[in-house]
Amino acid sequence: MARTAKPIATSGSEKAAPKKRAKPASNAAKPAEALPVAEGAAPVLRLKDLLDRVAERSGARKPEVRPIIEAVLTELGEALGQGHSFNLPPLGKARVGRTKSAGGAEMIVVKLRRATGKKDGESPLAPEDD
Repeated sequence: MARTAKPIATSGSEKAAPKKRAKPASNAAKPAEALPVAEGAAPVLRLKDLLDRVAERSGARKPEVRPIIEAVLTELGEALGQGHSFNLPPLGKARVGRTKSAGGAEMIVVKLRRATGKKDGESPLAPEDD
């Protein structure tokens, strides 16, 4: 079941920021932009970035993509929480290594095995040159 966001109550003195119109997505696959990275840290893909990338790659609008992505992430999270393994190309094969509950949170160690690609380590998601 997908969650719906509740509107945030604001006082009358605050003005809502104007909504930006979504840009039409092109169907041409473009290389993914680099994520911002703090020095010495791994890049973090946030939900907003994932929504942008999926909308661009699929050609769908973000409001259409959001509930689908949220449902997929919810199902994957529940499956991992129950200790299920999965095989989802091109993501790869994943299995739960171990779990631990600490401080009101659940820590799940997931082992992910991915294909290296067709040519010298090329990602299976890399766009093809025409």
